[in-house]
Amino acid sequence: MRRLLTLALCGLGLLVLGSAAQAAPIAGEIHFAGLWAPTGGSGTATATGISFSSVPSPFQIILDGTGTYTGLTGTGTTLFNDFTFTPFGGSVAPLWSFTSGLTYSFELTAVSPLYQNATQLGLHGSGILRATGFDDTPADWDFSGNAGGTRFSFSADNVAVPEPTTVGLLGLGLVGLTAAGTKQARRIA
Repeated sequence: MRRLLTLALCGLGLLVLGSAAQAAPIAGEIHFAGLWAPTGGSGTATATGISFSSVPSPFQIILDGTGTYTGLTGTGTTLFNDFTFTPFGGSVAPLWSFTSGLTYSFELTAVSPLYQNATQLGLHGSGILRATGFDDTPADWDFSGNAGGTRFSFSADNVAVPEPTTVGLLGLGLVGLTAAGTKQARRIA
């Protein structure tokens, strides 16, 4: 019993040390709005890409945020890069970034059209959220733009992934069950 308790305490200590050295994943959602222009076609219905830099007086602003992004409402982005979605040319790093105390950014890694017609364009995909002092965090994102490219909304939210601490606790539990089972088997034998 003493050996099992010592093993459990050592495992717990290693788990605490390991989790203290790691940054936390980004949590929550962020929503932007601003101006955009369709590219690569004759309008929204035939667009193959999006330009944020070619519109007059481009602006992008944070509408709201939760979790890691709480309190950033009204912050303007310093960068929102253009990209092609048909065909998708690969990673766009960063798609957007801004600094407001910390530096925040998003790397677009996948995109697929949800809907596209003469009045609307909708895209969905995945990417990686980054923020100073936080772990890179996988995320889903959505883009919705209206005809003529005058307004868009963009949102990203993190995808739940198991934390190393959770996996470690599960492993520690399995070690404890194995040790208990071994001890029980010795008593029977």
